[in-house]
Amino acid sequence: MKKIYLLIPALFFLLISSYAQQLDLSKLNKKEGFFNFYLDDDKGKIYLEIEKLNQEFLYVNSLPAGVGSNDIGLDRGQLGRTRVVEFRKAGNKLLLVHVNYDFRAFSDNPDEVKSVIDAFAESVLWGFEINKKDGDKYIVDATNFYLQDAHQVAEKLGSARQGSYKLDNSRSAIHEPMIKNFPQNTEVEAIITVTGTPAGGYIRSVTPSPEAVTVRQRHSFIELPDDQYKPREFDTRAGYFHINYLDFTSAIGEPMEKKFISRHRLEKKDPTATLSEAVEPIVYYLDRGTPEPVRSALIEGGNWWNEAFEAAGFKDAFRVELMPEGADPMDIRYNVIQWVHRSTRGWSYGASVRDPRTGEILKGHVSLGSLRVRQDYLIAQGLLQPFEDGKPKDPKMLEMALARLRQLSAHEIGHTIGLAHSYASSPTERASVMDYPYPYITMDDDGNLDFSKAYDDKIGDWDKWAIRYGYDVIPSGQDEKAYLNKLLEDTYAAGHTFISDSDSRNSSGSHPQAHLWDNGTSATKELERMMKIRKAKLSTFGLNTIEENTPEALAEEVLAPLYLMHRYQVEATSKLIGGVDYTYKVKGDNQRKQSRLDAKSQTEALEALIHVISPENLALPDHVIDLIPPRPMGYGRNRETFPSRTGPNFDPIAPAENMVDMTFGFLFDAARANRIIQQSAFDSTLPSLGRIFEKIRSAAFHIVSNNEYENQISLMIQNKLIDQLINLAKDSRASSLVKSEARALLSDIRINELNPNKYNHKERNIGNNHKNFLQLKITAYFNLTEEISAPQTISVPDGAPIGSDDMSCDFDY
Repeated sequence: MKKIYLLIPALFFLLISSYAQQLDLSKLNKKEGFFNFYLDDDKGKIYLEIEKLNQEFLYVNSLPAGVGSNDIGLDRGQLGRTRVVEFRKAGNKLLLVHVNYDFRAFSDNPDEVKSVIDAFAESVLWGFEINKKDGDKYIVDATNFYLQDAHQVAEKLGSARQGSYKLDNSRSAIHEPMIKNFPQNTEVEAIITVTGTPAGGYIRSVTPSPEAVTVRQRHSFIELPDDQYKPREFDTRAGYFHINYLDFTSAIGEPMEKKFISRHRLEKKDPTATLSEAVEPIVYYLDRGTPEPVRSALIEGGNWWNEAFEAAGFKDAFRVELMPEGADPMDIRYNVIQWVHRSTRGWSYGASVRDPRTGEILKGHVSLGSLRVRQDYLIAQGLLQPFEDGKPKDPKMLEMALARLRQLSAHEIGHTIGLAHSYASSPTERASVMDYPYPYITMDDDGNLDFSKAYDDKIGDWDKWAIRYGYDVIPSGQDEKAYLNKLLEDTYAAGHTFISDSDSRNSSGSHPQAHLWDNGTSATKELERMMKIRKAKLSTFGLNTIEENTPEALAEEVLAPLYLMHRYQVEATSKLIGGVDYTYKVKGDNQRKQSRLDAKSQTEALEALIHVISPENLALPDHVIDLIPPRPMGYGRNRETFPSRTGPNFDPIAPAENMVDMTFGFLFDAARANRIIQQSAFDSTLPSLGRIFEKIRSAAFHIVSNNEYENQISLMIQNKLIDQLINLAKDSRASSLVKSEARALLSDIRINELNPNKYNHKERNIGNNHKNFLQLKITAYFNLTEEISAPQTISVPDGAPIGSDDMSCDFDY
């Protein structure tokens, strides 16, 4: 038996060898290009011809046809990773190796370079058995390589809790219509099917048979750009994405981590001219599937960037135009703007293919969600309320939506030319399209709305400065570092502030200007202004917000964005409490030093937030409540409607509860509370946590209305306040001082607001019963056994050896 077993592998290799000898390439369809390949149409196979051994090139995988769910995140046109790879021969195999450029050595000593290469792992992405050798050329069967789930669709479906899936080779195949070869890039596309047991609603909502999910995946082999591109150093003040790596040949005392910005290659025809045409302009192509009037709006907004490049000394160096007929949007040769459809609205984003060695952007790729614009239309619909007496649609709704698309086009293109978000631009007259703007709509004394300034219609001043940093041609004879540093100082002397994502998207944030979806120089003043518009338009809200022959229940979809129109300004205002004004200051530069926000600004912000959650501002007008019936058949409740605790009926308390949860969530954030309790230690004039707690407690328990609906909202607010205090007292992130303040206020509320001796138990009413409920809740919390175990300690910074930056961070965008 052993002899038979030994013969099996020998027979297998003999068959493989025989097959290799029988492989007749002359009978196959050859396509020449960057990597020549052969198609066997009868067997559905593809063979690669490889002669470029040990020569680096780029490998990019992407998703030309996606899943169509924003929640899952596998969009049409989504780019995967960009990797520097090379083929290496090892015995009877060719290995596709991902070269590790995170750790580098620049030295004339080859042994020093090799020591760094050998110190860190590489990644073999695939092993190809050699089918045939023809001189210096190797033929390999690449079919299975192209049929792999390179984009990790199965894994991402699992991560999104949509089910357990795995690749099904029997339902996957090479997609011959989209196999292309060009001198500098080879493009191979495959139909990929993953199968499994669906477990989530998202995948069921977009796939006809959710047990089998079929997409198309692209593999691109791309020639590396030449070595004439000059990287530009990253500066935290300039607002650019960047690449980074460790240079182990850095002199002792010099930083090992090197950072260079991401940008396109742009050169002047005449480097000495103040204004010159570009050797090769940057051209973006718009998806031909984009409908009008969206198409024209996206082209117009994208072309704003030409003004910024002109400020950098380039004439007509940037343009957006319609994609040529038949062009492939995934082709590396095209910068593209894709109009992407999903089943629900979601984010738009700008990605890129860039050289990991230098940061040079080779392909900008914008994905714009087609449903997002409908939200702007809905906001305008709730404000204009245009359908009274069967009037035709007000053109202002579409005009505002298209104005947003122009700004969005410019914004996402901005990412693909290298720029990060710039969220502190609202106070300086919308100085950057890289901010997130909320529509700026004004109202006169007669209640008339002006939409003319809803969105900006041009590139911002900050954007021009930023493009100059990335794309200015440094005059001959000038030191680049000194030139760029002066450029940055001039930028900040002009009054600009650059603050990006980590400081702005954080609910614990403290910057008084860095907010998403805000407007104005003062977060508090803008919140108060928005509250007036909101109040006026809620008072007139009715069936005038929906068209004829629309189910009346659908008025709720218009009500939601109107009721919550101030939600982002609430978040912005909350950052002023315990706020700290700061910049990404560099030693010796001209940016302002950090400072705590003054007491007046913090107090006004707190009062504005308390006003937001007063029962009179949370309550809906009675006529609005009476307006909205239960959802009719075919129109179920969705994420665009308010939740309901009243079954199929509209819940008039739920919108108020949403707003209270949101506002208290910001006010009682543990990091904010820690900051507040510390600020009064350094400046006694600043609000203490106790004073802030007292103001909130007083507002929650000392407001009584003649309106029973508003009184029920008051009881909800009291319950939410106690829940938030209990959560803060238990929060592991909160300091002991914060926890003690929270417990002290709970004790005070139990004694002074909920004392059973202060109300008559014999008189059963909602107010007394609720007070008893809250009193018992606090008592139950205090009766819980306090954990004696020591709290988690804060990690001590690395000591011996002294550590450096955590290189596990992912800087892709």
